[in-house]
Formats: sequence, C-alpha cells, structure tokens
Amino acid sequence: MKYIVLGLYLVETLQTVLVTHDAFTTFARDFGNVPSLNVAHLEGLSTPMLSGIVSCAVQLFFTYRIFILSKSRWLASVICLVALTQGGAGIATGVQTLQINAWSKIQLEAFISCTIWLVGAATCDILIAISMCYYLSRSETGLRSTQVLISKLIRLTIETGTVTATVATIDIALFLGFPHNNYHTAPALILAKLYSNTLLVTLNNRLYIGSGGAARPPVELTSWVDGKAENNRHRRQLPDQHGQDGTQQIEVIVDVQRADDWSNDSDGYPNQLKGDKNGYAC
Repeated sequence: MKYIVLGLYLVETLQTVLVTHDAFTTFARDFGNVPSLNVAHLEGLSTPMLSGIVSCAVQLFFTYRIFILSKSRWLASVICLVALTQGGAGIATGVQTLQINAWSKIQLEAFISCTIWLVGAATCDILIAISMCYYLSRSETGLRSTQVLISKLIRLTIETGTVTATVATIDIALFLGFPHNNYHTAPALILAKLYSNTLLVTLNNRLYIGSGGAARPPVELTSWVDGKAENNRHRRQLPDQHGQDGTQQIEVIVDVQRADDWSNDSDGYPNQLKGDKNGYAC
C-alpha cells in the first residue's frame, strides 16, 4: 500500500511541475506572443496521460476492495475492465495531444479517445460507489457499534465517489457542449489530484472510523503467578496507528503488585489482603 501512495505522490509531483512549466512558458516567457496561446506544449502528458494513470490506479484499488466485500469475480472484472479502458483512453488522448500540439485542433482530432476517457472515468466512479454502498449495507451484524461503523464507511464512499464522478461528468459535459472551446481543461487539470486525495482520505479515515472518532483508552492488566503478583508496574507506549495488517495498536498498561501474604478463596486465587478489610484483588 505504501508503494501505491508513494507512486501517486511522485506522479502528482511530476504533473505539478509540468503544469507549472507550461503556465510559465505561455504567460511569462511568451508574453505578448498571441500564436503561442494555441500551443499545447506538454499538456498531453500532464493532463490526460497522467490523469488516466492516476485514476486507473485508484479505481483498481477500490475494485480490489469491492472484490473482497462481494467475492464476485464478474463484478470486479467489469469494473476493472472499465478502469483499464478509461486509463488506456487517457493515455491515447495524451499521445494524440502531444502529436497535434494545437488547442484549436485537439477536440476535433482527439474526440473519440477523449470521450472514452472521460465517460469511462465517470462510469467507473459511479459503479464503484454503488457497489461499495450496496455490499456494505448488506453487512448486517446486529451489533450497534458495527452498524455505526458501516454507516460511516457508506457515507465516506458516497462522499469520495461523488466528488470524482461529478467533476468527470462536468468535464465531459463541457467537452461535448463546447466543441470549439477548451473549457473542459479546467476540471481536467484537477482530476488526478481528486483521485489521489480520494485514496488518501479513505486510508487516513481508517484510524478515525476504527476508533469511533476518539482515542481508545489504555488497557490495564494485572498478572498473577502462582497466586502472587510482582510489585512492578510495566508501561509500554505503542503508536496509536494501524499496523500494516490493519490491526489497531493501543497502549497497554500492565499493573502488577506484590503481596507476600494473601488469603486465598476456595479456588486458590488471591481474595483479600491481610490487614486491609476493604482491599480486594481484581
């Protein structure tokens, strides 16, 4: 998982550098040169190509989660196919944009690949959101705490999935509604960032949702050996975060006390300390 996050971070950094380079070239270095406004520069690499790669990677991550929940190979295969198709179309759009290198011709000559990319991205996001909500809602356990956790996961899925699907839909609407303008490039520029943040929000919320929104209290344990306990207090602080296997690491306090003379109950376990009528061992 950490390699996926690292990879997305590197891709997002590269995209930011490329977009900054194009902006500086167009509006600073070539200031006053009107024909340069029609040059796409590295737009093909920074927007459709990298956005297609990032969106495909994030969608495949959620596809795997859906497969774990549903155990349905055909559903996972369909979503995976849509994700790979839109990712491939995004790369194809990027290649065509680099070859055309003119804003006035991109929408006409790269119409098919760009349409498949944007429609596929929105469709895949909607399929993921619906599937996650459906299979999470079927996880009835009868336990109130578990149902609250499931409700939080459903809400998070709807919120994150709706954002990316909405922006992709706006992008395709601008692309089809204004064929002679490039209004669609504005939402297209932020698509990759939205997908990356969707993944990070999902991963970061595991700690908050798993703990019910609050820190877990420490656990106190008393250790008994042969009816007696040691007089040392052991305290170990563990990081309050999830391990790689998804388990919650908590602070454990082991509090043991030594008593040389205990009166035992019928089961042989320490019951009451001599000299203290109110002090019971627990």
